[in-house]
Amino acid sequence: IKSSYPVVRQELPLKEALNSGALGFFGTKYPDVVSVYTVGNNTDPYSREICTGPHVLNTSEIGNIKLTREESAGAGRRRIYAVINS
Repeated sequence: IKSSYPVVRQELPLKEALNSGALGFFGTKYPDVVSVYTVGNNTDPYSREICTGPHVLNTSEIGNIKLTREESAGAGRRRIYAVINS
């Protein structure tokens, strides 16, 4: 968050989004075109996920957070959940 990574939203066909390495929730039915949020630079991103929620333009906008849980998001990947800690 403090590293001030840019956050970029793209609309992509679902297959192209998955082929780009974007993570999605397993078993979730997605539409044919999805929003993909990339955190960091596009060639070597910190994170890339299929998502439908509101987002920031830069991680520095988030501020302090409190981690509420974490889980596996596939082989060698972890997903974290957090809330704003004001």
